[in-house]
Amino acid sequence: MAQQSLNQNIFRLVVGIVLITTVVILVNVWTSTNNHAQQQLNRDLDVAESVLEEILANREEQLINSSLVLTADFGFKQAVATEDRATIDSVLQNHGERIDADLMALTSLDGINITSTPSVLPVGQPFPHQTLITNVLRDGGVSSYMQVGNELYQVILLTVDAPSPIAITLLGFRLDGELLSQLKNVTQLDTSLQASGSNSRPLFLSTLPVSEQDNITASISRQLNWREVAFGFSDAIVSRKMELASEHDLSISILLTEDINRLFNEFSTLQANIAIIAFLSVIFALIFAALLSRRLTRPLSRLSAIAGRISSGNYDYKIEHESDSREFTNLATAFRQMQESIKAREERITYQANHDAVTQLYNRHSADRILQKRLEDGASFQAIGVSILGFRNINDVFGYQNGDVCLHQISRRLSDLGGFGARLTGGELLWVPDREFGNDELEALRHSLEQPVNTGELVVNIQVSLGVMLCPQHADTAEDLFRRMNILMDTAKLQQQILAYDEELDRKYQRRLSVVTELERMLLEERYEFSLHYQPKVNLQTGKVQSLEALLRWHSSELGFIPPDEFIVLAEHAGFINQITDWVVTQAISDLALLQSKDIPLSVSVNLSAQDVTNADLLANIQQQLNQQQVAEHSFAIEITESDLLKEPEKAIRCLMEYRQHGFEIAIDDFGTGYSSLAYLKSLPVNVLKIDKSFVLNLDQQQEDQQIVSSILELAKSFDLHVVAEGIESAESLALLHNWGCEWGQGYFISKPLSFTALLEWYEVHKDTNWVE
Repeated sequence: MAQQSLNQNIFRLVVGIVLITTVVILVNVWTSTNNHAQQQLNRDLDVAESVLEEILANREEQLINSSLVLTADFGFKQAVATEDRATIDSVLQNHGERIDADLMALTSLDGINITSTPSVLPVGQPFPHQTLITNVLRDGGVSSYMQVGNELYQVILLTVDAPSPIAITLLGFRLDGELLSQLKNVTQLDTSLQASGSNSRPLFLSTLPVSEQDNITASISRQLNWREVAFGFSDAIVSRKMELASEHDLSISILLTEDINRLFNEFSTLQANIAIIAFLSVIFALIFAALLSRRLTRPLSRLSAIAGRISSGNYDYKIEHESDSREFTNLATAFRQMQESIKAREERITYQANHDAVTQLYNRHSADRILQKRLEDGASFQAIGVSILGFRNINDVFGYQNGDVCLHQISRRLSDLGGFGARLTGGELLWVPDREFGNDELEALRHSLEQPVNTGELVVNIQVSLGVMLCPQHADTAEDLFRRMNILMDTAKLQQQILAYDEELDRKYQRRLSVVTELERMLLEERYEFSLHYQPKVNLQTGKVQSLEALLRWHSSELGFIPPDEFIVLAEHAGFINQITDWVVTQAISDLALLQSKDIPLSVSVNLSAQDVTNADLLANIQQQLNQQQVAEHSFAIEITESDLLKEPEKAIRCLMEYRQHGFEIAIDDFGTGYSSLAYLKSLPVNVLKIDKSFVLNLDQQQEDQQIVSSILELAKSFDLHVVAEGIESAESLALLHNWGCEWGQGYFISKPLSFTALLEWYEVHKDTNWVE
């Protein structure tokens, strides 16, 4: 269809209006008035219905509150329980007078009337609506309507509990002509009440004159039409029926009636006024359109062309427009400003959508897109993951503002080297250099990134680990690159080094993930698959077995046997270690109590991690279980690995001191493997050193090991510490340790770790064995 100019359309529209305006206005007035009339009626009826519902709801709430007060009254419940009829009647009458209730009654649980005020319910007779009794006993209370004789009541029934139900109380307000008159005064509408039931007389109450009551049924939901609105009404009322209740064979309806003539007495005058106004408006519009159309169409056409250029993305087009109309000049200026703002905003949004706000590097989403494009184009490149070690601690200790400054500085150092950078998450960055870096260059890169950061408020020392991948050799899609880089960086952070990608890392990651998942599932289900094995310790002075070391074993139903050195580390990182330690402590103390009940004089030591020792609840848990099992504290010892102590020595020493003060023996496990043992040994609250088995396994053959062990024994003697040598594999090694004055020994020469049942059998065989003869 051919389009026409705005000027032509304006004139044709005006001509059409001139020809049909009178008819259109009149019909529109009639139709609109009809709609208005119907809407006004509906609004009046809606308001009246809402008011009615609110009044009934308020009456119901008043009944509920009054019923709760009555049923909670101790004297009333005592009177009901003792069947004190006089007190019951007095309470019901007084309470009913206070709340202006029209009906107060008490009924037995089997539905027999006990009393009522007034006496409309015959005493000793069945309650007229047994369904209500059933509902009250089931739900504890019910709100309903009921008809008694020629009276209709809104009632609340509640059980009287002492504490179990002993009777049912009823409170009610009468629905009568006085209520209908009150409703009419509030809603300004006539109100009728209609009730019927197979077991009761029909009831009809109304505020309408008797002459109009016969027409009320025909007026229900009546719709107005435009002819009646324009020329008068045949019937003067419109009614709406509202179902109030329909239950236990009783149907109650409320009818709200509106007088139509009251709303439309001045309609004729309004119709004439509107017709005159419409005619004059059309004449004025015809004149004004002729003047306005020419001034509007020309500048609008030019601005429309400009808007088309902007919408197509042409932000460089220069907008020049002159007009004698200030509005058009302002509109042209607004178009220029809009063009500039859209251009700047689009550039800013594009940048923000692609870059990280803190580092100004690309974000992960953009990096994914760019790297995928490079890989699809067949490009080869080196990807370097940079992880700031302890970045969360930097935020916690120095504040997030200083943490952001550190992250920004590290990012700028990478950006200064060129290449492509992106922030992955937290303190982890990805950098793709322009060329491949060798090992020496990677060390230099790490050194430059670890230079202290001056935030302006303080100086923060930085440590980073690097993960290095070659693409597409190690990853041929961006998704694989990010996934494997995460694995690589997690491993590099644990080792705090520069780590190149190896496929074995992926396999180990999947294994760790499987172990952690299975461990979490087992702990959540409390379906423990752990067991404790015990390795005997020999007192090398007496030659007798006098102690045991408890060693945790896990044989998973899904993964099979999992070594402790594999799952314990994962449990510590996943936050499960405390739950595992609780199980170990409980089982070890239980086994220790069983040994004592069999008169087997052995003590037990368990291995704890630094997380366990610093757990404030563990010490109290151990003491509680020892007391419950009646086991002496000196029979339960603790071993903690030397490397664990080195992580946070001050905190560990403070916590271990509490264990020593409660009489527990504490041993340093794997002693000799730490790099600063002698520096803090004198301050540790320990009384036992366990020489690491790496120095004992070949003690009878290695001169260097003999020198180390003898030196540790001399050191322990100077600090007044006992020594346990673990890893004894031969009689010759045991003899050397005995001759040097070592006090305790354990190893496969004596016994491998045994299950508790096997331990009992082993002990029966070796309880009298002297291992040093």
